[in-house]
Amino acid sequence: MRPYETLVVLNSGLGEETGKLVSRFETIIRNGGGTLDASRDWGVRDLAYPIHKNAQGRYFLLEYQAEPPVVKELERNLRIIEGVLRFVSVQQEHTGLPEPRVQRDYGDRRDVPLHEMRAGLDETEPVADEDVAVAAEDEGAAGAAEE
Repeated sequence: MRPYETLVVLNSGLGEETGKLVSRFETIIRNGGGTLDASRDWGVRDLAYPIHKNAQGRYFLLEYQAEPPVVKELERNLRIIEGVLRFVSVQQEHTGLPEPRVQRDYGDRRDVPLHEMRAGLDETEPVADEDVAVAAEDEGAAGAAEE
């Protein structure tokens, strides 16, 4: 069995109906062979935006161990019950995630102030006259070969 969390947002105007709905969700998990670890009532909270003209919703968090078909059945029921505004199910132990990035060690570069690094780039060695003559001959030979 895999650990899951399902967060359910119910219509805040349901009253006693909310307890019945939550017990129905717990029953679906148990009937499917899952075990319920915790059922937490987070209370009534403001929604980020109105959903079906509701500005508030009653939040419930269900933590349980189950197989994927149980979660699928729970979500199917959550879709058809009118009092459910929103829900999300998340598997807690993920597999196949990439390794976290490790920042490269740039050695002593971090210790050198930026103005000193720039000063090192501006200082260029003087070019000898021999190097300029060789470069000009190479360019002339390349131009003659293209024609």
